[in-house]
Amino acid sequence: MKEDLAPWEECERTRAEILVAVDEAEGPLALGDRRIITRKSMRELAEDVEGRGRGRLAAGREPPR
Repeated sequence: MKEDLAPWEECERTRAEILVAVDEAEGPLALGDRRIITRKSMRELAEDVEGRGRGRLAAGREPPR
């Protein structure tokens, strides 16, 4: 039974991580802190997301669904 819940628990952990990240990202916006989006900043964001995804794969964790 416990093994059956493991995928659901992982999904819930991932969902909670995403919600925390969104809350952290919205905090500065509520205070009026804005970022200027450039090609460089978008490239850096894409590299960061790709790196985290590769880290998840290397750790054997499933990506969020």
